[in-house]
Amino acid sequence: MWIDQLITEADRERFQKIQIRDLGFGYDPFGLNVDALLRAYAIVKTFYRDYFRVTGHGTENIPGQGRAILVANHSGGLPIDGMMIGMDVLEHTDPPRLVRAVVDRFVAGLPWINTVFARVGQVIGVRRNFEVLLENEEIVLVFPEGSPGIVKPWPKRYRLQTFNVGFLELHLQYRAPIIPVAVVGAEEQQPILATSGAIGKALGVSDVPITLNALLSLIFGPLALLPFPTKYDIYYGEPIRFYEEFAEDTVQNPEMVETLTLEVKERIQKMIDDGLERRKTVFGG
Repeated sequence: MWIDQLITEADRERFQKIQIRDLGFGYDPFGLNVDALLRAYAIVKTFYRDYFRVTGHGTENIPGQGRAILVANHSGGLPIDGMMIGMDVLEHTDPPRLVRAVVDRFVAGLPWINTVFARVGQVIGVRRNFEVLLENEEIVLVFPEGSPGIVKPWPKRYRLQTFNVGFLELHLQYRAPIIPVAVVGAEEQQPILATSGAIGKALGVSDVPITLNALLSLIFGPLALLPFPTKYDIYYGEPIRFYEEFAEDTVQNPEMVETLTLEVKERIQKMIDDGLERRKTVFGG
C-alpha cells in the first residue's frame, strides 16, 4: 500500500509502544486499530508539520500517564482542530499517548467516515463511552461547545459558545484532571460566512456552514475547498482538579456544576485571548 511508504522506521518503533485493550483481533472495544492509526498518522503528519505548522505550548501539562480530560474550544467548519490536537499529543508524549476524542452522535450514521473514526480511536459521544475511556485511564478530548462551536459565524470567531456540563460531572466522579486547551488558528482556516439549517436537516445535523472556501471554489475550482494554511498554536493550561475541593456528590448540585463549568470556560477564553495577542499574523512568520 502506498501509505506504508510514508511510514518511517522511527514511527513504527514509537507506535509499538502504544498499548490498546486488544479483544484478540487487533481491535479495542471501540474499533481502534494501531496499524490503521499509524497509517493515518503518516498522512496527517505532513499537514501537522508543514501545512498548519502546529506549535504546542505548555505541552509539559499533558499527562504522561493516567486518565485526563482535554477540554478545548471548537472551530473551523471541519474537525481539523481535533485532529491537530491528537497529533500534537502524540508528538509530545513518550511513550506516545492516543487522544480519544468524543465526537457528535451523527458521525455514527456516516458511511465509511464512521469506520475511519473508529479505527483511529475516536468514540461516539454517549456518556457510557466517556466513562469507559476514563475507567481505562485514557486521555479524552471533548469540545463542550458542540456543533455551535464549529459553525460560529465570522463575527463570533474565538468567542466561546455555551459549554455543556457533562465533562465536569465526569471530572468529579472519576477524579480525572481537566487540561484546558486553547486552539488559535482554526477559525481562519475556513471562514464561515453563514449557516444553512435546511442543508443540515437533510444531512441529519443542526447546521451546515457556508464558508469562504466554498464560494471561492465556484470561481477557482475544487482545490479552493482546501482549508487555508493558517498557523496553528495549541496552548495547554495547567491541570484543573476541582475534585480536590469538591466531593463527588457535587454533581447533584446543578448550580455548582454550572459555576465550575463556567470557570473552565473562562480560563480557556483567557488562554485564547492571550494566544491571539501573542500572534503576529494568521499565517505565521
